[in-house]
Amino acid sequence: MSRTWTRELGMAGASLVAAYSVARLAIGATTATIVIAFIGTVVVVALSRRPVVGLVAGVVAVAAGALWFGLYAAAGSGLPTVRALRDLHVSLQAARGVLASLHLPLTHSPGVVFLSVLLGGLLAVVARSLGTRSPALALVPAVVVLVWSTILLPTPGAAWAGLVLGGCGLALFAGGFSRGRKAATVVASASLAAAALTAGWSATAGSDVVSPGGPVVPAVAPSALSLVTNLIGLESRDANVVLFRAKSPVSTYWQVATLSTYVGNRWLPDPATTALMNGSVPMKTTLPPSTSRVFTSEVTLTGYSGRLLPAPPMTVSASGAASPEVTPSGVVANAPVHAQSSYTVSAVVPSPVSDTASSGAASGTDTALGSIPRSVRSLALTITGGQPSSLGKAEALTDYFRSGAFHYKIDAAQPTGTDPLVAFLTKTRTGSCEEFAGAFAVMARASGLATRVAVGFTPGRPDNGVTVIRGSDAHAWPQVLIGDTWVSFEPTPQLPSGELSPPGVLGPAGLGQANPTGPPTQPPVSIPVGTIPTPAPTTPLPVVPAAPVGHEGWLYGELAAALLVVAALSVAVRTRRRRSRMTPIDRLVATWGSIDRALARRGVARPVWRTPMAHVHELSCRPVGDQAHAAIEDMEVVASLLEQATYGSVDLSSDEVVRAAWAGERARKAILAGTLPPAVQPDPVVRFDLRSNEFTDS
Repeated sequence: MSRTWTRELGMAGASLVAAYSVARLAIGATTATIVIAFIGTVVVVALSRRPVVGLVAGVVAVAAGALWFGLYAAAGSGLPTVRALRDLHVSLQAARGVLASLHLPLTHSPGVVFLSVLLGGLLAVVARSLGTRSPALALVPAVVVLVWSTILLPTPGAAWAGLVLGGCGLALFAGGFSRGRKAATVVASASLAAAALTAGWSATAGSDVVSPGGPVVPAVAPSALSLVTNLIGLESRDANVVLFRAKSPVSTYWQVATLSTYVGNRWLPDPATTALMNGSVPMKTTLPPSTSRVFTSEVTLTGYSGRLLPAPPMTVSASGAASPEVTPSGVVANAPVHAQSSYTVSAVVPSPVSDTASSGAASGTDTALGSIPRSVRSLALTITGGQPSSLGKAEALTDYFRSGAFHYKIDAAQPTGTDPLVAFLTKTRTGSCEEFAGAFAVMARASGLATRVAVGFTPGRPDNGVTVIRGSDAHAWPQVLIGDTWVSFEPTPQLPSGELSPPGVLGPAGLGQANPTGPPTQPPVSIPVGTIPTPAPTTPLPVVPAAPVGHEGWLYGELAAALLVVAALSVAVRTRRRRSRMTPIDRLVATWGSIDRALARRGVARPVWRTPMAHVHELSCRPVGDQAHAAIEDMEVVASLLEQATYGSVDLSSDEVVRAAWAGERARKAILAGTLPPAVQPDPVVRFDLRSNEFTDS
């Protein structure tokens, strides 16, 4: 490998290490950041002879790529839309609070992906642009950002990045620097020192930290107890841990347990659920069949263990590992279920709920509230007092929390000296999903509604036909008993995983649509996600056929398109460099070669025995128009200069060669446009035929 390519490899590697150092701080942004950083680097290399233009073009390419991946993440699948742009804007606003709290690694969201790709790509472009002036400078941004990110999040990934950076320093040392070996030695030594620092720090301080994006296993697998007692801790500590994977034709929340007892500003599970979490054997429950459509989901546990299993809230049957049973508390296994265990559940497909004032029979546990601040009760009655039905009251509370006055933050702190619920509702108006669900449930019970809090996970994200649910998807949401159905509502204005309100938890916007962040513009229609089946005639359950999940093919198409762009740019760079290495006579020969090929295509090819100048004279003897005459003059410029350089040993100046190249290009285009007439037919030969005693033409 030549020294030039060795230096290029070292500078490109350093640029990508700088981008990776940013991407590793967020979940699910590494691939997009590296791809866009690579494209921006190639653009800078292609325009290395004009550094300022290359830098600007690289920045534009990175910004466009960051916007594309941000919109793709906001859209979820398929081509981005205007709605995806709005969702990305909302996610960027929420990302400010996430960045301020700096819980690493950052939770995957469209805003975080956009910022990671943008910042990582810009660092790569700047690093490669600095390398245009002096290859040693290409390592400076990578060293600084890598050390900074290693201090923030020491993981094995940082150690590998440090080793790669050290290799880049050695590559630049082997390639040599324009400013001498001394500078090369200093930079290579600094890179190796950075590699040793990151590897050592990761091995000591980061031995218990999980690298985002890699194969992760928590020290203690989360369970239903983790969700109930420390949901926020699960979101923060195990945000990037894959808890389970599911194949489901319907996007749904995954309910694990319900909290129906309100004591001292805390929501706790009922005694039956508590007993199940503590290890009691579930009582077999015979659920009446349902006439509703059902769908089947397959779940495989990865980093989750326990006996209360994640399942759609409307589950009516379960089978698989440890013989799970469907109980009013959820899907319960007869023995603890661990990683790599699989089970299958069947659940009712959500259907609309009628707006009726009647409610089903609710237990005292579902309506008991106890003593709450008078201001909270007064606020609840003010919001729901104008609604005659249970559904109307629940939707009024949803609209109140999603009106834009409240904001999501995973670790929001309430001021001391004030009741936490009062402070959340009247002062900070900022909290986690637990605070939104709990406040909703309190105000709903104060308005006379049977309410409980469900804990579990949001729908997760599709990945190659399978839905992946991580610790960052842990969530809590309220359910209201309307008629005989537990209807789920989503008061949290910004969910942990970044979307507004994904399909699966339902509210005013209807099935499969996100709940709005402001007052509804359409008549409210709620659809249940959770339900307790009611008695119905015994009929077979029609099964909804499984449908493909997501459109992951778009992502592979985007990556393929990016690789094609990179390949095209690489070919352009190599062609330009090959031309820059040509001698003047080589450029003239190549220019006339393009003219020869154009002449052959138009039927006026030059015979091999005829010189270029002689062929030009032959063409000029024909009757032609003004455009053809101009093309012949351009051809004469090239042929004349080529003849002088070939036979007269004339030294050609660069200006003459450039003018000849432009003239040849004009002539080639004119020839292909058909300005020259076709070849003239030779004069007929007159022969005397002895048989006919006559002269003939042949």
